[in-house]
Amino acid sequence: MLNMGRKPLYLGILALLQLVGICLFCKGFFPYKIYLSGHATQDDVPTLLKDLHNEAEFDRLVFVVIDALRNDFILGNDTGFDFINSQIQRGAASAFTARATAPTVTMPRIKAMTTGTIPSFLDAILNIAESDTSSSLDFHDNWVHQFKSNNKTIHFFGDDTWMRLFPGVFDKTDGTTSFLVSDTVEVDLNVTRHIKTDLVEMDWDAVILHYLGLDHIGHLGGPKSPLMKPKQREMDEAIESMYEIISKQDADRMVHDSKAKGTLMVVCGDHGMNEKGNHGGSSIGETSAALVFLSPRFESRPSIKTSPRLEEKDVVMGHPIIDQIDIVPTLATLFGFPIPKNNLGKVISNLSGTSDVKSMLHGLGLNAYQLAQLLSRLFPEVSRFIEDVDLKEEDDSPGRYYAEAIRSHQQFLETGTEGKETMEAYEKFIEIAQSYLVKTSSDYNLKMMSAGVVFLVSSAIGLTVWATQVSKSTHVDWIFCRLFACFSILAYSASMFSSSFVEEEQMTWYYITQTLFFLSVIHVLRLPIMQTLGEKWYPVGLCMAQLVFVRIGFSWRHIQAWMLSYPAAQWHLMALSLTVSVVGGFKAMKELKGRQMIDVNQTASIIQNIVKAALVLIHVLNSILVLVYKIQGESTTMAAQASEVFFYKELLNWELVRDLDQVQLGKLIFNYQGAGIFVLCGLFYVTKRASLLTMGESRPGIAYCACACACVYVLIPLFLFYFIIEKKTGVFLQLLLHLSTPIWILLSECQHAFLFVIFYLQLLVLLQWQKYLACKKSGIPVWLISMLVSGMSQGGFYLTGHTNSIATIDLSNAYVGVQEYDTLLIGVLTFCSNWACSIWWCMAGWVLIENEEEEEPEQEQEQEKQTKEEEENGRWISYMVTQSSLFSLVLGFLSISVTILREHLFIWTVFSPKYLYQIAWTVLYHWVVQVCLGSIFTQVLFKWNNCTEEIDVVDDY
Repeated sequence: MLNMGRKPLYLGILALLQLVGICLFCKGFFPYKIYLSGHATQDDVPTLLKDLHNEAEFDRLVFVVIDALRNDFILGNDTGFDFINSQIQRGAASAFTARATAPTVTMPRIKAMTTGTIPSFLDAILNIAESDTSSSLDFHDNWVHQFKSNNKTIHFFGDDTWMRLFPGVFDKTDGTTSFLVSDTVEVDLNVTRHIKTDLVEMDWDAVILHYLGLDHIGHLGGPKSPLMKPKQREMDEAIESMYEIISKQDADRMVHDSKAKGTLMVVCGDHGMNEKGNHGGSSIGETSAALVFLSPRFESRPSIKTSPRLEEKDVVMGHPIIDQIDIVPTLATLFGFPIPKNNLGKVISNLSGTSDVKSMLHGLGLNAYQLAQLLSRLFPEVSRFIEDVDLKEEDDSPGRYYAEAIRSHQQFLETGTEGKETMEAYEKFIEIAQSYLVKTSSDYNLKMMSAGVVFLVSSAIGLTVWATQVSKSTHVDWIFCRLFACFSILAYSASMFSSSFVEEEQMTWYYITQTLFFLSVIHVLRLPIMQTLGEKWYPVGLCMAQLVFVRIGFSWRHIQAWMLSYPAAQWHLMALSLTVSVVGGFKAMKELKGRQMIDVNQTASIIQNIVKAALVLIHVLNSILVLVYKIQGESTTMAAQASEVFFYKELLNWELVRDLDQVQLGKLIFNYQGAGIFVLCGLFYVTKRASLLTMGESRPGIAYCACACACVYVLIPLFLFYFIIEKKTGVFLQLLLHLSTPIWILLSECQHAFLFVIFYLQLLVLLQWQKYLACKKSGIPVWLISMLVSGMSQGGFYLTGHTNSIATIDLSNAYVGVQEYDTLLIGVLTFCSNWACSIWWCMAGWVLIENEEEEEPEQEQEQEKQTKEEEENGRWISYMVTQSSLFSLVLGFLSISVTILREHLFIWTVFSPKYLYQIAWTVLYHWVVQVCLGSIFTQVLFKWNNCTEEIDVVDDY
């Protein structure tokens, strides 16, 4: 057990309360939607339409999804889809902007396009789980099932998300994974190859193809990537090939089969992308997907060439705007199968194959009936109007509008009057029904949410009271910083009630961090022990330097645009960043020699120097490999700039990396990183072993203990690292930090590499400031270190372009060294790549906490009592409690905010993404990285020290 009493147990209980609260709250706030059970049948029609048979216009479907196909990629001026545009201009195709809803990621959008429903926001989380089976649509009505139930043969090629959503439905499949973002070529060729091998056959009724390459290019280089236009041309050529094949097949079928109808081809995007190439949020670019209907039948049909006039607000780039879910009832109408039970979409009436008003009204009538059935679950009185359309009541029930539409339709059938009024009546009811159903599609379980809030608030109160007691026990003279810290925490927590503050959270952390350093200047000037001018201005200068560094960091996105405009500047800055990490590691090693080295025999000294040399060599080699990996992984233009520089050209032609692809090189980097950690363990072991050998001359018991530890080292070399460090672990943690810096640079975007130089300078200044104040008997309190590390960690996250929008999740660096998809591995890499800067500062926090300077010899006895008391209270546990209280307060306030503002306009676009991010911050960053990993690296060391003291006592006895 750790020698800290029951404090870890209390912290664990409070953490468990928090985790239970998160689970309960998410269960209530992000529920799986409750759908009507079963599937629609041909009998699900209103009495009025039972005797009217509406023939299907098409009998075959080619459904092409191009991932992240934004509307302007087809409808804009600078497009590579020449064939599709020629068809649109000829009037042989109908184009739309399909409006998607957040979250704009693949799985929820496929659900929307097949069921006609609005998926749960929690589907954005399931989108990354390739092995998730709970997302299956086996028991949810959808047009794919309707096709299959009509004895249709369906083939699928492309994103294997479809195969997980529709297991056992497709007769022929060839799936590709959607998360290997670095692949922009093979992932599409594996789909296109089936055009000339499978599409040409006549053994299918529907073929679904889902292309991923365009989305991957967006993630890697954005919508203006030089690879984007060629990819659009590639997709256009594939669509043209499909169109030519189905044209010939339809012509042949109609000659030999009088009942043949024709083939409909749908080309659409599941979502769009923003200007960075990402998606998941609700910006116009992300929610504006392209949608085009093509068919050889359209070429000879005059009605498709004349679209009804639309208001200007309903038109983008000269084409109508519809909801993406409108695809579902439209396909049902065109193919004559029942509309899925839970559909919320509306039939696109101007796609009707003929100018016959009866057909249009028939489709609208079925659509209205299906929505009325769904609406009756919300308003039971609607069912009375469905059964008796002649029922007339003065109340404002939505069922009244349905009855009016049916009566109008009945009058049209009996008298043959113009159907315009009937069409307007149907559309009015459909709009009313949609508004009610969409509103209730985000229903909440308030009991679960309230229970979750109780657990979260209880945990927050417990941690806050504990943190307050800890902070009051020491360093009472930091009054201004203390007051501002309390104010800033409460203000930041309260800002969770404002959508504007949530969207611009980076400004809050910028203000908090800068103000803390400024107030530290005031504190230093007030210290009575700072008597001379030099004594005052040295720490003041350090604080002012921090203000400058923080400002540079927050302005980096603007500075980098200027700096990176010079050829190869990006690679020079990255090389500098990697060099600084090596120099920092070498500096820490020299400090280790100065502070920790013990005079031992010549053999031990030689072994220690060999291990140090190996560590430096691995660090240098890994840094070079990271630089090569980043250069090779960039676009052709950026790589060409690097190849013009002699040094980079030689690196790219280096024999070690010349024949390696990116996956192999990524694996090699991780292997060297593992070797570096192993050698670092060896350095700690050799240093500790030498120390024990020296003491063993007078205390043989300790030598035996060292031998036992050596055996453990052989069996578990990595775990031994935590037991063999000397009491002053700060230097060793610095070595670990610098050794891991190339990995964090590898997992970050290239243009952000220089930020790690700024971070290193900030850490140096903090260490000097801490050292100076410790010498002046005015050390930095743990709670202030905690606040500063939190500010730096949060700032590092936002400095790299992240926000509280899912659209800023970067997947481009989440596949380093990954050959095949692995849910856990990709999840870990995704988190590490997006939180790289934050994790760096988390490790820096370990260094700051464990970097306490030793007292002067003459002060040892005087400070002995105070030191033991601080150890008893637990410096590390105090740090963790302070951090935990901060995260728990924010999560508690945010949970209350989301509960109160659950009907807010921005609940799904601002507050819901923020809640998901806060869960990641709290569970993954804080509890997993800060608490669990941090405790392994620090707290187990105290156990070794205590054991050493006990052994000393026994030997003395």
